[in-house]
Amino acid sequence: MALRTTQPAEWVTAEVPCFAVVGKVNMGKSAVLATLLEEDDDRIIRISPEPGETTRCQRLSLVLDGAERLRFIDTPGFQQPIEALRAIRALHGNRNGTPGLATLQAFVDEYRDSHQFEDECRLLEPLLQGAGILYVIDPGVAVYDSFLAEIEILRFSGRARLALLNQRGETGAVHEHEWREHLGKAFNLVRVFDAHRARFATRRDLLAALNQIDERDREHLQTTTALLDAEWQQRREEAVERIQHFLRAALTLREYGHYAEDAPAPEAAKREAVKQASRRYYERIAALERETANDLLRLYRHTAVQAEAMKGFDDDLDLASDETWRRLGLTRQQLTFVGAAVGASAGIGVDAATFGHSLGVGALIGGLGGGALAFFKGDAIPTLRLDMARIGPLGGQRITVGPPRNPNFAWVLLDSILIRYRQILSRAHARRGDALLEGEAGDGSIARELAGGPQKALARWFRSVNRAQRDPEQESAAFAALLAVLTSIEDEL
Repeated sequence: MALRTTQPAEWVTAEVPCFAVVGKVNMGKSAVLATLLEEDDDRIIRISPEPGETTRCQRLSLVLDGAERLRFIDTPGFQQPIEALRAIRALHGNRNGTPGLATLQAFVDEYRDSHQFEDECRLLEPLLQGAGILYVIDPGVAVYDSFLAEIEILRFSGRARLALLNQRGETGAVHEHEWREHLGKAFNLVRVFDAHRARFATRRDLLAALNQIDERDREHLQTTTALLDAEWQQRREEAVERIQHFLRAALTLREYGHYAEDAPAPEAAKREAVKQASRRYYERIAALERETANDLLRLYRHTAVQAEAMKGFDDDLDLASDETWRRLGLTRQQLTFVGAAVGASAGIGVDAATFGHSLGVGALIGGLGGGALAFFKGDAIPTLRLDMARIGPLGGQRITVGPPRNPNFAWVLLDSILIRYRQILSRAHARRGDALLEGEAGDGSIARELAGGPQKALARWFRSVNRAQRDPEQESAAFAALLAVLTSIEDEL
């Protein structure tokens, strides 16, 4: 999904459904548009606690598959609705019926250059050209006479109208019933929305609701919704690719150092070389994790946010600590069961190779071996693998470190990036004021809540990655498992 902004002389065309976003100042119109269109750049949509930030009409277009699909006009808020209503009725005079488009046009012609109803004239211009109405109100505010005047003016237009109750937090709907009573008489549809908490499904539902207020745009909007769904699915699949790339890079990462055997204190030189190589190793792991989080932020159009380093991803990472086991990765019992299952599947290969004459002993040994290995290594201190090799004829030793021996390392990495993903999906684009995605573990492990099938598929893939193997079948199975995980995270938000 892409966003395009302009300030054209003509707001409405026959090809693209257009909706003017109207309401009193400081009702959250810009916040609704920011979240609806996934735009967090203040240079495009300015969101401020100060009222009256939007002082002119601004076109904001939803572009999918390279074409403009929907157009929204962000309008100034009503400033003098009661006085404007009186002026409109005065222009209508004693004619039969209620004022309509002709009277609204006369109002704009009368006051456009007078500075008396400047904002009201600006917000009415798109309606006079044929735009539908997205009326944004705060249900935490009581229904005053000025709001009733706004509703009446918008009703005079005769345009398709959707009212949006823009809730602000848990206590932001205390007057919702009163609002619904008045809005139900004048609007085609009334919907609830929270611009600071809305997720993709809520945004999609609101765009689909526009489908219901004007039958002439129904086919176009149905196609738009289908394109939106396809684009979101593509993002989800790209997110899986980035996560797999991160896990593969982290699990195969090695860091190198060297020391001279003929140094005055060779053992001390060796320890220092190992220490420095280990420090660089953990720094690169942390950098990979942060870079992947930033890739995911960009993928989901959070352009004004950067990821902090995930806390604990340094040389103090202790996979054996109670705190790590409580928060991230699999439990010791889960590691044992997954290790047993993966070991058993390897043992089945032995049975097949002997045409079944081993009578299942291979699967039994593989299962016991895999489970026992996972259990004992699960309790082990997560020391890095350390390999030594002589450097050429000049002597000295090359040190290779990484990754940790603990099999929970892969699951801790997975948890860290899944937690990031959940944070990103939970972040509405109307949110302002903080430019950092915090590197906190949040509500705890996601990996340990996975069903047995995805856990086993990922465990097999982790093993093949650790062995520097490229197994297309296991790659595909891990991709499918991760795709299901990301979908479930989204569904639970």
